Amino acid sequence: MRRHSAVLPRLLVCLLALGLLFGCARPAPNTESPGSEQPGAQTEAPQAEEPTEPGESAEPAEPLAQLQMQAPSAPPSILLAHLATQERLTSLVNEVNFQAFANLDQLRADMVKGQVQVAAVPTYVAANLYNKGLPVKLLNVTVWGHLSVLTANPDIQGWEDLRGKTVYIPFKNDSPDLIFRTVAKLAGVPEEEMDLQYVSAAPEALQMLMAGKADAAVLPEPVATAAILQGKQNNVPVRELFELRQEWGRVTGREPFIPQIGTIAVTELIEQHPDVIAAIQEGLQESVQWIQENPADAAALGEPYLNGLKVPVIQNSLDRTPFRFETATEAREAVEFYFTKLAELNPDIIGGQLPDDEFYYAGE
Repeated sequence: MRRHSAVLPRLLVCLLALGLLFGCARPAPNTESPGSEQPGAQTEAPQAEEPTEPGESAEPAEPLAQLQMQAPSAPPSILLAHLATQERLTSLVNEVNFQAFANLDQLRADMVKGQVQVAAVPTYVAANLYNKGLPVKLLNVTVWGHLSVLTANPDIQGWEDLRGKTVYIPFKNDSPDLIFRTVAKLAGVPEEEMDLQYVSAAPEALQMLMAGKADAAVLPEPVATAAILQGKQNNVPVRELFELRQEWGRVTGREPFIPQIGTIAVTELIEQHPDVIAAIQEGLQESVQWIQENPADAAALGEPYLNGLKVPVIQNSLDRTPFRFETATEAREAVEFYFTKLAELNPDIIGGQLPDDEFYYAGE
């Protein structure tokens, strides 16, 4: 294999600033950390009018004073940023705020303190938080696989060619690692027959690939898109060997989708403001469709939340990210299959057990 080296351009520097590249997010201990100064979307709505007809049997509920939503500094943030502007939600809440969170320490601390009511997170993180006692429910699943195996070695064309090769993976025993090892084993190449090397963040795996120190790398979006673009800039023939969701479907006999990202809400909000939850569900379904139909506008909306990534990179990443809205109950069978496969290799990733019925929001 020909070895390559290149000076990292500004694109990779921006990626290195991403504290959480969605899908590479470890469940965090219950530590409190101050909120970050991420850009936020805020919309104010007028107070709901009191009923004027004396014959009405019930008055409308008091509007929610404030709704705080968070998402990682990655494409799912665009869903919540778009949701935060929708009238169906702002008409029910006096103040809607959205910010990108820096890490799961911050998110968990903010949710424990009641400062965040809704968040987009990896589904296994949702299960882990629930099993550790945080009062949350999974509302839906919105992103269905965003991992790729990339290589710059022209001799690697399939799974068999990875035998004896060095594969770099971000975060040992986290979802990219567990998904890759599961699919590789079912494809006939168990982990023992590869040289798996682990790094602490996806951009580090990208660096190893660009420097010729990795025969292949497992990368989530938007890092996978950045790797391909950077390869073109530096005349390194980086290409996608596998889209892991497609391989997941092939080796398991299931649909080529992995339920990786969903939306959670605290149970207090669900119980006290079901109208707000209904607006969130309807709004996110609309946001998914809007992103699919307006990728350029969606990339522009997401630019302030993705730590320096520019619109063309974000748009390319959106084209490679499978957005699809399913309620938690609709997605439950796929989610439980996914959790079971992850837990075969690392039960702690979901908190030691499959979450029970109460984890899945069952409202309309």
